[in-house]
Amino acid sequence: MNRSTDQVTRIVKDRAGFTIIETLIAIVFVSIGLVAVLSAVSAGISGIDNGRRSTTALFLSEQRMEQIKAVAISKDPAQGWINVVSANFPAEAYGAIAGYPDYRRTVTITNNPGGVANTRQVEVWVFYRPTGPKVNGGEHSMTTATLLTSR
Repeated sequence: MNRSTDQVTRIVKDRAGFTIIETLIAIVFVSIGLVAVLSAVSAGISGIDNGRRSTTALFLSEQRMEQIKAVAISKDPAQGWINVVSANFPAEAYGAIAGYPDYRRTVTITNNPGGVANTRQVEVWVFYRPTGPKVNGGEHSMTTATLLTSR
């Protein structure tokens, strides 16, 4: 009988595996790792979307700036330097910019900034609402500014 008990003990020792406690601990560590990875993916996706939105806002700001420059140098009687005024470039509310309903745009034109004759300071602001879990309803903005002079 003693020999049989030794064989059983050897067989049990040879079949070393994970205990229930070790398995539960491993599951906890794997779960923590998965939560960390999923949270990083979520943050990455949110960051990419916010980057896309700010790039689009910059594009819309530069687009309006180029339209203003085109008016300034135009020989058309309805355009030209005299018509580079804020009233000719009214603010556009959310939904007013074709193809870009999540953006709004404003233009500020200052005549003779700093007392410099025959100049206009042009600022184009584009506003958008960021997305993501940490967004509290505020707007973000992108702006371009330039100084135009008449010939």
